[in-house]
Amino acid sequence: MSDERTIPEDNDDVIAAELSLGLLSGDALTYAQRRVRTDLRFASLVEDWDMHFSTLTETIEPVTPPNGLFEKITRQAYPDSPHRIWRWLGVLPAFLGAGAAALVLILALQYGNYMQPDTPVASLAAEMIAEDESIIVAAAYVGDSNTLFVEWQVGERLPDRDVELWLVAEGEAISLGVLSKEGKITEFTVPAELQNLLTGGALAVTDEPIGGSPTGAATGAVLAVGPITTL
Repeated sequence: MSDERTIPEDNDDVIAAELSLGLLSGDALTYAQRRVRTDLRFASLVEDWDMHFSTLTETIEPVTPPNGLFEKITRQAYPDSPHRIWRWLGVLPAFLGAGAAALVLILALQYGNYMQPDTPVASLAAEMIAEDESIIVAAAYVGDSNTLFVEWQVGERLPDRDVELWLVAEGEAISLGVLSKEGKITEFTVPAELQNLLTGGALAVTDEPIGGSPTGAATGAVLAVGPITTL
């Protein structure tokens, strides 16, 4: 890798290749960029290398990214949420658990450019935590699309059982569906008649047979529960 040094002009082909690959830095980079602007022959060398390197990936078969890759990248790229993002969202993260706050941020980033005024954002959130904190499930509701996003964050799931999500409101528990085993985030469309019940309600997850409760009521153990918070 070339660094800050004096580069002989008789090595133009190597310099052009390194510039094309982004390997230059410091004085070497400044020198090469100036040559591109002022030397047509050198600029042509760089363009030739650009075309050459671009063809190297043509024989590589496309690979579908694994489930959960976006969430992993986001968590690593944004370990501490920038204050400007939270100010734009109108959310004080102190009012949210760490898991729910992380999910709200992921959704804001996943929808697109968070600085756009029409980007949909979560209006409700919940964090369901087991008594021993062995299970944590976060949820965020985006009212613009009537979509509830639920992320299984902590805990082991049984391979021969399903986890069912329940809305607890007005003294009853209403099933919203079964959490997906394919990815960490499951999307639920909340029926119109239940949307008003979210505010002031709670969410819970229970251990159920494959496919969910066969009776319409929870039949297994309550794994975790948490109140729904208005953002």
